[in-house]
Amino acid sequence: MTETLTSDRMVKPNAGSVTDAVVINKARVSSGFVRVTVECRDPRFVEEFDHLGFDQWVRLFLPNEHSILEPPYGGLEGWYRRWTDAEPDRRPVIRNYTIRAARRIEDGWELDIDFVVHGSASGAVEGIAANWACSAQPGDRVALLDQGRIFAPADDDRPILIIADESGVPGVEGIARSLAGRPATYLLEVPHADDVRDLAADAQWLVRDSTAMPGRHLLERLAAMQISPDSYGYVVGEASMMLAARNMIKAAGVPKSRLDFCAYWRPLD
Repeated sequence: MTETLTSDRMVKPNAGSVTDAVVINKARVSSGFVRVTVECRDPRFVEEFDHLGFDQWVRLFLPNEHSILEPPYGGLEGWYRRWTDAEPDRRPVIRNYTIRAARRIEDGWELDIDFVVHGSASGAVEGIAANWACSAQPGDRVALLDQGRIFAPADDDRPILIIADESGVPGVEGIARSLAGRPATYLLEVPHADDVRDLAADAQWLVRDSTAMPGRHLLERLAAMQISPDSYGYVVGEASMMLAARNMIKAAGVPKSRLDFCAYWRPLD
């Protein structure tokens, strides 16, 4: 999921349109994640979609509180104006999510999208998108718009440092798959032990205890690391963690030109 982009090196799609997709499966894959698989057979999407891998992300258009889904159909350019021009009660909810996996099928694409499920003190699921994912059923409609990817290291042998909390894990999974064995250091924090995934062999997983602020374990581990100034850094997750980790990496001598970072979420008050 993506909230704030900060890199001018982001790899953008050559073309894109707001197109329909249909839920075909939903699964609770761990305590903290629900995976929704959507299928898109729209001929325009099939023609335009380029699976870039890594942390490729899409804008998801979800039904609003009136259960209306009227996406701002059309091309990549002007989608936001089309959305704002619509009557407020007819605008879909927009959320940004990373594609965990994409599979070409005979006449379309299947996309897996993982939603982080955060619970409040009362046990209720927090967030519009997470609530939608938890209640999604096969046949439910969504719409999406391809946005490309953020992760953009140079094609060289510089060290790669990847830092993420649970919101960045699906994208990091795609990055690890796309790197195809290229060495990287992974530092990942999740809220539950069963949220740990089979990633790179040397990935460092930190399970947050129930009293810790999100990102605290990540920052403590990062502070104890030796960071090479030649590194390429990629930091995504909760906003304050992202900012602190970014500053620590910059303080180690890594220039901004080799540092991509993104705030994915902020805790509710």
